[in-house]
Amino acid sequence: MIILVTGGAKGGTGKSTVALGLSVILSLRGVAHELFDYSCTLGVCTGVYYYLGDFVDGINRLSRVVRVRQGEPPQDFGGVAIVDLPPMSVAQPEFVDLLGRADAVVVVSSYEPDSVVSADRVLEAFPGERVVRVCNRIPTEGCRYYLKITPENPFFVIGEPSNFRTFGALVNELDFAGEARAERVNREFVVGGIRAKLVASWDPYLILGVEALSKWYYAALPGVRPVEDLVRYVNSVLGPQYLARIGFGGNSLTKLLRGVRR
Repeated sequence: MIILVTGGAKGGTGKSTVALGLSVILSLRGVAHELFDYSCTLGVCTGVYYYLGDFVDGINRLSRVVRVRQGEPPQDFGGVAIVDLPPMSVAQPEFVDLLGRADAVVVVSSYEPDSVVSADRVLEAFPGERVVRVCNRIPTEGCRYYLKITPENPFFVIGEPSNFRTFGALVNELDFAGEARAERVNREFVVGGIRAKLVASWDPYLILGVEALSKWYYAALPGVRPVEDLVRYVNSVLGPQYLARIGFGGNSLTKLLRGVRR
């Protein structure tokens, strides 16, 4: 099954975040899959391969369910693939070809008019019927799902409790319903003065909380490094400007655990 994640010609809508979020939930349910970054064929990786960065090698070496690739699935591909697409227009033959190969399309758009128009054109060009629409920031007409916040780091978008549940619902609609296979840990510890909490883990991801300004912030990220390194990484992301843009409530952990169980 090939799942395209696209926003048409509009960039910056959150396509890569959605592609990564789908991978997190598929792996949570034990579904083996490959995560492709099509932008790499254009010379520079700007999608999930870029965002995963130094995590890619660890995922590909250690995980039994996830592989991260550059490019697109081969013509004889027979597994489950999530393909993160850069901004592409239906006027591009290669985009139309990808739409023709896809079994399902996840269309990501924001509230800007040009983003909505771009998404509509993708829907018109896709010959199949399995379409899921996701809206960033606020819900709009025709979108059943939306991401509550859009910070710069996708790991925090996915880890935010309501967004985590949204990704679970997306995977359900793509017919990958199943039980979570996470190990619930919920262990608190301190790393270099940083209060941290390992909430849950599964191959190859985990959910990690870090306390900042008396609040807990949660990220879903690859657990392919020592947890102490991950705590420092997550803490480094939580700068003053970042914290001003997001604010997870004090009951975030309870909501998140509910999402993991679903």
